[in-house]
Amino acid sequence: MEKIIEWIQTNYGWIFNIIIQSFIAYHIYFLSKKISTEARLEHRENIKEIAETILSEIHKKGLTSKVYLVNIVRYFKDYPSNKENIFTGYSHIRAEIKSTRYDGIEFFAESPKEVYKKSNGQLSFTGKKENKLFNVYPVGIVPYDWIEYLDSEGDEYGYVPLIYCYFKGRVYWKFWKKLLFFGYPYKKIIYYKLNEIYNERNDPRDMKYSYVYDKIYKK
Repeated sequence: MEKIIEWIQTNYGWIFNIIIQSFIAYHIYFLSKKISTEARLEHRENIKEIAETILSEIHKKGLTSKVYLVNIVRYFKDYPSNKENIFTGYSHIRAEIKSTRYDGIEFFAESPKEVYKKSNGQLSFTGKKENKLFNVYPVGIVPYDWIEYLDSEGDEYGYVPLIYCYFKGRVYWKFWKKLLFFGYPYKKIIYYKLNEIYNERNDPRDMKYSYVYDKIYKK
């Protein structure tokens, strides 16, 4: 015990300095984390507001919902050239904007797909004609954190809104590219179907489609 006390008395200056540095580092970390969170929320609100303005104009004026998702990594290098790059994907892809969500913007990513009911009750993209249940609409979600900027006017190459974003999503339609974790603007693909009870006159536009909660198997 005496040795411990003696060591503390000898090194109290060093110990005090460590305590002060730890205290400062602790507060700097949480302050930077708070600032980062606030910046992310502000960015989310800014992007969401512009996207909703685009959607409002589309619905009000009867415009096409077509947009281009622009790969920000390639934009300053070779846009609008759109030859696929092995590691960075395309410079831009076409999509149709659907709606905004809490976690990102939704886009119709592909053509509708037929869904069938298997004998075990599971849903599948393959099956017999008599077992078809409905069509689903593949919808991709681009997180707000992946979006850098929205240009509602577009440019001379398409004259449609441009969404500048990072292609951080995994490409799933090519076997060899499944090994990569990037190259596609969508973080995930979800599925919607037409809402049979939707009333165009009275219901909000978002109610036109209903989310499919059940898993849909490829086979």
